[in-house]
Amino acid sequence: MTPFLLLFAALVFPFPLASASPVKRQTTGVDADGDGLLSYAEVSAAMTLHEALVVLDRDGDGFIYLPQIIELWGTGDKFYELNTDGDDHLTFREIENGMTLQDFYNEFDFNGDGTLDVAEAYQINYIYDTINAPVTAVDPLDSNGDGQLSKLEVLSAMTYDEVLTAVDADGDGLMTRAELMVLFGNKTADFITAQDDNRDGSVSIGEAHHHHMRLDGVFDILDLDVV
Repeated sequence: MTPFLLLFAALVFPFPLASASPVKRQTTGVDADGDGLLSYAEVSAAMTLHEALVVLDRDGDGFIYLPQIIELWGTGDKFYELNTDGDDHLTFREIENGMTLQDFYNEFDFNGDGTLDVAEAYQINYIYDTINAPVTAVDPLDSNGDGQLSKLEVLSAMTYDEVLTAVDADGDGLMTRAELMVLFGNKTADFITAQDDNRDGSVSIGEAHHHHMRLDGVFDILDLDVV
């Protein structure tokens, strides 16, 4: 799922039993005990690795590509580790032979504390909701149906403030590295360096506005084939 489409889904599509609060939205479905954290036991009870891969295979060709791995975890390391035949994609077999659902879960545990907090769980919650109630079979941002997102399509669908609100998953006014990873992937560190005035390792909503970043600027950062 593209970063913009992930945020669009968070902004526009109400998930089952979800409230309008970003925090509440994460405590449904997978989070069986409602504590706001996802344990491995909760994830393993909710999905299999194969089901997760089917969701991530957006075009249905049975392959997972490098940009998708970077979107998930901010780095392509796992792609190269699993890509045993050295081609430009991963088959489901390559992934399932090289990692378990536990390994998949651990890749989202950026702080290594053994559970997924609200920001770390963002992708897992999306996968779960897509498995159980698909809402994005047709990309709602791709208005002309060409399979690509233009800057005009993105700017027509959301505002920069809405993106900041969606990224700030716990609603505390600070966008942490884990929260920003959802949007920026491997470019997260660069964004934090450029926006984090007080050098606390996160970007406040105020800092983001202070630097006059706009949604078209975010689009340009994510447009990987433009130098």
